[in-house]
Amino acid sequence: MNENAQISATQATELPTPRQRHQGSHLDGRPNATEAQRAVALTWVSRGIPVVPCGRTDKAAMAAGFGKSATAEQLERFGDPEWVARAWSTKYARAHVGLLTGRVTQAAPAELGRGLVVIDLDMPKAGADLPTGRWAGCAGGTDVLELLMREAGADWPDTYTVLTPSGGMHLYYRQPEDGPLIGCATGAGGDLENPRPPHIGPMVDVRGIGGYVIAAGSHSAAQGRPYARESPPDLLPQPLPAWLLELLRPAAAPAPAPRPAVRILPTGDRAERYATAALEGAAADLAALRPGDHRRDRTFAAAARLAELAPTAPHILTEETVREHLLAAALACGIKGGQQQAEKCIRNGWARGQRGAMGGAA
Repeated sequence: MNENAQISATQATELPTPRQRHQGSHLDGRPNATEAQRAVALTWVSRGIPVVPCGRTDKAAMAAGFGKSATAEQLERFGDPEWVARAWSTKYARAHVGLLTGRVTQAAPAELGRGLVVIDLDMPKAGADLPTGRWAGCAGGTDVLELLMREAGADWPDTYTVLTPSGGMHLYYRQPEDGPLIGCATGAGGDLENPRPPHIGPMVDVRGIGGYVIAAGSHSAAQGRPYARESPPDLLPQPLPAWLLELLRPAAAPAPAPRPAVRILPTGDRAERYATAALEGAAADLAALRPGDHRRDRTFAAAARLAELAPTAPHILTEETVREHLLAAALACGIKGGQQQAEKCIRNGWARGQRGAMGGAA
């Protein structure tokens, strides 16, 4: 997608945050909190981002069922305008609006891709020591990201930006178009001198699939200040810069060169000839698969079928022989997930086939 691609083609310059004034208000002119938060929630849902109600003091999610392993059925209500309107009118009135990262609603526009990943640049906690070593001189997450930017020889990554009540900053990006979704990480604990993806460094949190951030327009009861959009009105969440994506997602290990499968010579026994043909045929069919051919499912099924045949020719269809043939074929067809995923499919398929051969439950 092009830079500054719009999330909503029908409203080309409108950010995914509410911009209208709210009708309800207190006598002193302040906007009615219930109506304001409901408008924030509904505006984001209309742009394709599901929302979750969160506490106004601790920011904790007040409804369950949106985590990394949540099913589509569990997630459905968080993107349902009727549920959202009812939730922020009754049980969750005045709640903060949490934006689910790495998720999109069923009606999300294609331009939104696979949802958001947000870089949360924190300020140091009260009384906490500032980092040393590689991060010496960094007084907050913004400094950490700027250091990483300079190391990469890049410019500051302009994108949709929100200032937080604590003085931190949220940088909104779109999840990468392909490959694994970016998950969540914190800027505390672990080896911060040499952080492993998706950890970036101290005082920098990452909110990806399974996480959420508080939307602009929410007002912190604890700190007495709002979450406020800081970026220009026409700047929307951008694609992740290449240097930042490298920090957030480990580089894929190169697939090992497939070992040539050892050809099995039939012994003359009919069952063994059949088993040999079945093994070589399964490997040939698997190696010929292309993207979109359900390569993982087909690998699993081939291993299961050969395991079921194994008792008829145990000297031919050993687990190791089947694994070598199918692994070479799976890598040759470019199975998604590489050797690790291929071995998992073969292992699980073999186990399933053995249970079938012994009459066990599938």
